[in-house]
Amino acid sequence: MQEFFYQKYGSSAKISKLIVFLHGYNSSIEDVEPYAKMLSERLENTLVIVPMSDMASERNPLKKQWYALTDVDPERKRRKPETSTDEIISIYNKTGERISLMAKRVNRFINALQKEYGVNNKNTFVMGFSQGAMLAIYTGLTRRYELGGVFPFAGVISGKDMLEKEITSRPSVYLFHGTHDLFVQYKTLGFTKDWLEQHDIFWEAYEYDGIEHKLTYDEMEDAAEIILKQA
Repeated sequence: MQEFFYQKYGSSAKISKLIVFLHGYNSSIEDVEPYAKMLSERLENTLVIVPMSDMASERNPLKKQWYALTDVDPERKRRKPETSTDEIISIYNKTGERISLMAKRVNRFINALQKEYGVNNKNTFVMGFSQGAMLAIYTGLTRRYELGGVFPFAGVISGKDMLEKEITSRPSVYLFHGTHDLFVQYKTLGFTKDWLEQHDIFWEAYEYDGIEHKLTYDEMEDAAEIILKQA
């Protein structure tokens, strides 16, 4: 039995690469679908899997979340421009146990997909937007074996204290962030870069001038190029 319901994009006739794309907080598969389709069309023999969390959003019961946030930040201070980066990171750090548990589930999900489609870790990539980006980082760094890459779109290191105890893998991390993002604030990108550097994890950052908190096709094109270069 699969860990999560999911949609798949791309032909499953001849698969050499697997992408698992995690939706954001208060979101759904439909919000990610156009970008998953683009990736599947851009990358030959690649199956893009978009799982849906089984946890209803605390903001909207018709949407989903990977873990709760309201109780750790009831005033939504993480989204206020005047909140310092240190305080924002402290807020996200409170989610450590939650993100750890969910990352274990996502890793079981990835393991099952790899077995089903015959794809190894080197040719498996995990992506995510917003809360999904944070979960993607945590998932990739706590797998037993190194993935081909982790692609967080508008994310930040979350649950850092717990993650430091659980790191078992160091895949390359490709960071994507809009300079006008105030939901997962762009100013936190510097912290993520420094944290990865301190933990001997290779990273590259792609910054998009004027972009707010959203996915873009330019990001998908850049992500596809990175994967193509690894072929």
